[in-house]
Amino acid sequence: MKIFSAEVAVTRDDLHKHLKYPFRHLRDAEKLTVRYSYSPKRYEGDDSYALARAAFSASYPEGAEPSCADIEAELPLNNHLTLSLEREGKLVGTAHRHAPDAEYYVTAASASPGFTPTAVEKGEWAVVLSAHAVLDEKLTATIEVEAE
Repeated sequence: MKIFSAEVAVTRDDLHKHLKYPFRHLRDAEKLTVRYSYSPKRYEGDDSYALARAAFSASYPEGAEPSCADIEAELPLNNHLTLSLEREGKLVGTAHRHAPDAEYYVTAASASPGFTPTAVEKGEWAVVLSAHAVLDEKLTATIEVEAE
C-alpha cells in the first residue's frame, strides 16, 4: 500500500542541503519500500570542462594546476542526489549510490545495504534527499514509499 509520494524540484540553491520529506505511517507493517528517481542524471552543459577545472583547482595546492587529462577523465559530469531514511528522527540508513533511480527496503529482520533492519512501526518517518551535485538549473525527483 502506497503511504507517501512526492515529486519535487531540486535546484542549484539546494546544493549541499539535506531536503527532508516527512510522512506519518499510520499502522504497523512487515516491510517498508522506498523508491526514488531523479533526472537528468548527466549534465549536458557547454561549461562542463570549466566546471570540472574549477572543482579540481579548488582542491589542488596553491600554484598547482590539474592536467587537461585529469579534467577530461571526469567528463561527462553528473548530477548526484542520495537518499536516507529516518524513523522518529533517527537514521535508519543511507544509500550514496550513483544510480538515478533505486529501490530500498527495511524490515525488522533485514534491510537493503546501507540500512539497518528496523521494525516498520507506525509513527513519524522521513525520506531525506541530499544534494551532492546539482549542475542543471533544476532536477526533478520522485519519491514513493510503500508499506506491506
